[in-house]
Amino acid sequence: MHGITFLQVDFSPGPVPAVPAASDIALEAGASLDLATAFLGASWEMIENFTGRCYRATAAGTVLVEASEPMTYVWPRFPYPAIVTAERWDEGSQTFQPDTCRYMHGRCTFGGGTLYRLTQAPTPAPVSIPECVRRAAANLTLYQLIHQPQRREFRSQTMADVTLTREAVQGLFYGSGAGALLASEVRR
Repeated sequence: MHGITFLQVDFSPGPVPAVPAASDIALEAGASLDLATAFLGASWEMIENFTGRCYRATAAGTVLVEASEPMTYVWPRFPYPAIVTAERWDEGSQTFQPDTCRYMHGRCTFGGGTLYRLTQAPTPAPVSIPECVRRAAANLTLYQLIHQPQRREFRSQTMADVTLTREAVQGLFYGSGAGALLASEVRR
């Protein structure tokens, strides 16, 4: 088998953008400010996963990756960080040791057969976020607040698997209108 044999990704995003304001959404949805703030944060996370772009700063990011052969790994967050440092797992000392990987424009090239820890430098938030993305965040949050299970008239609810893949949130994005607003932002 060729390719990636192990992959673990951990990113710490910065605060959500100030616009749209959670207070405006809470007022429109008839929900509490705390609930609107939580749903707005979740909406930004879904939008970033849907489009493949970051609209918040990234405070820290680490990728653990092991490949069966030398390969080029595409960094999962766009815009790409300016610097990525690499460390290689050393079986003898059972620790990560500094190593080199070629990093350029979001692509890391490293050897195969060992575990690498790639750490990104913090990235700032984008200077401007398109209005269609801001409107999509507001629509998505408002839609979720209005269509909460406790507001529905069903007597029973079933729990489903919670994922943030593009396919899993397609109905939510279609229903809220966020999908149409984000069509031009999707990174292919």
